[in-house]
Amino acid sequence: MPMSQFDDSTAAALEPTETQSHDDIDALALSALLSSRVCHDLINPVGALGSGLEVLDDPAMDASMQEAAMDLIRSGAQKAIALLTYARLAYGAAGGFGAQISLEDANKALASVFEITKADLEWNIGGGYAPKENVKVLLTLAYAAADCVPRGGTVAINGDISDFAISAAGKKVVLQDDLVRALSGDTTEIMPKYAPAHIAWRLVTDAGGRISAALENETVTFSAVIPGA
Repeated sequence: MPMSQFDDSTAAALEPTETQSHDDIDALALSALLSSRVCHDLINPVGALGSGLEVLDDPAMDASMQEAAMDLIRSGAQKAIALLTYARLAYGAAGGFGAQISLEDANKALASVFEITKADLEWNIGGGYAPKENVKVLLTLAYAAADCVPRGGTVAINGDISDFAISAAGKKVVLQDDLVRALSGDTTEIMPKYAPAHIAWRLVTDAGGRISAALENETVTFSAVIPGA
């Protein structure tokens, strides 16, 4: 998959243009893409649960194999719970539309899902409650930032819920072209993995804000300004 090197001009490229439209993809197609993304994230930990249970059900397995199976079940369950908790806040309708979400809950959900990644999380945003749409954007960009440091690194979130920056720095830093396109509103051949990024773009631009991504000096930076928070 192609990767891009960007300078500061990248941010400007992500501003919505007259040729970019929400009509590029309808709600039904976007919901199908998002469902595929969630299923992809969950298939491995849920599969681990199934594999572990198969071992436990086999009377021929010795005690050491059964203990290994229990470890597999514990690990799979922890990962599945972390991903579901994250997805409920980042993609779902927790609390109803227009609701406020606890930033402490968002921090905990993100910290749990980061345990599955190779990145460390630095949360430098205060507590309290924030509009759900803003929290969704923050959670989506933070998880995307973890993918930008596949060999390990640090993802730092700074600012406040209406104007924040998320930086990812590590041993190997990448910014996928497909992610940049999704964050710019381009749905051409969009894959399930990048459906959340496109939704984040919709949420920000619908609020009259702006969203950007840039790779410079071995650091990827996502920024979002969302008026009205």
